[in-house]
Amino acid sequence: MILILGFLAIAALPLQAQFIPGQYEDEAPFRTWNSFPYLGAASLGRGQTAFAWGADATVSPANPALLVALPKWTFSLGGSLQNATAMRYGPLNSGPISSAEPLGHTLFSGDHAAVSFRSGRWAFAAAVFLSEAFDRPVAEVVERYSNGDYVFRYTQSGFLRTYHLAGAFRISSRLAVGFGLNIDSGRLETELYEDILGRYQITGTKTAALSGLFVNGGLFWDISPSVRAAVTFRTPSTLESRTETVDRFVFPAAGTDISINGSSDDSFKRPLVVGAGVSAQIGARFRALADIAYLRWSAYRAVWLGEEQARDFRDTIRLSAGGEYVTDFRMFGKNGKAPVRLGIVYDPQPTPAPRSAYIGFTLGTGLEIGGFRLNLGALISAESGSGDGLLGRRISLDLGYIF
Repeated sequence: MILILGFLAIAALPLQAQFIPGQYEDEAPFRTWNSFPYLGAASLGRGQTAFAWGADATVSPANPALLVALPKWTFSLGGSLQNATAMRYGPLNSGPISSAEPLGHTLFSGDHAAVSFRSGRWAFAAAVFLSEAFDRPVAEVVERYSNGDYVFRYTQSGFLRTYHLAGAFRISSRLAVGFGLNIDSGRLETELYEDILGRYQITGTKTAALSGLFVNGGLFWDISPSVRAAVTFRTPSTLESRTETVDRFVFPAAGTDISINGSSDDSFKRPLVVGAGVSAQIGARFRALADIAYLRWSAYRAVWLGEEQARDFRDTIRLSAGGEYVTDFRMFGKNGKAPVRLGIVYDPQPTPAPRSAYIGFTLGTGLEIGGFRLNLGALISAESGSGDGLLGRRISLDLGYIF
């Protein structure tokens, strides 16, 4: 019995003392730490630029001031397919499981539903969007012996969904301001499973219920009919977590089934984000955009499983630039437009060791027929600095209507 309890105690211990996972701590968002702002497919395609210009309600999480520049009503639904590779997370490459190459994971999700309304100088928006995902590749080892199999498996999944309400006011013909209230709700689940020769099993599960609240806002100024500048922000906030743990030992031959339950009140103090953007209409068909975002990751703090975690993050500056060229076409007797989008993103990660960054290239297109809108955007990014050669990919699709 003492030996069994010892196994359970070891399973419950955190691995931080022997393991510095870098980009992929348990609470790290899938693919990149820098998940603000949420981006629709059109913004993704033009280099993840969203601070100074947009065409539907998906602009509100980035800069709600832009709502007053939209048509009277806009509605959008979107989803995405993401793929990312990871080398160090959970128990992977910390001892129990090792891999010579990064493991990949593909995630399909419904990303947003958003609606906006403008009347006179005022505009409003309501949206729900997937702000973060916490999924990881399944890490598994199976070793076969003459008297049975040994199986060790680690799984992690989770999401953070944000409910967003925003309002904007046009101060003058060239100046507007907007603010948004955001309520976060989500979960994070991890499981360690060990089956030793089919004789007994050890599992350790952690389930966290996440909740939080923050404000975002922004301002834009139409410097001229073709040039717009904007500033935006997200307030620092605390993501609260009620975490439940269950460590279990099952030995069927002896009729043994022992569980140890625990709980903790955890928190993740997320950073202030300040951004600025510019949009320039060049001729009748081309628009150029650029964004810069400062993320104060040095203020980030994490309490996980009842203990303050060592993060020591560094502040980061993300740079984005892109363009959009609009072409005309005629289909089924109706005139339409087909934008072509390109962009580039420099996305440094806040982890001090390794110091890494992603360089991403984006492209996109769409269809505009009457009030109907379809947008397709794609990102391909490669990481440098860690030596692991991590990759990140995303394809987003939006459907919407403007009237």
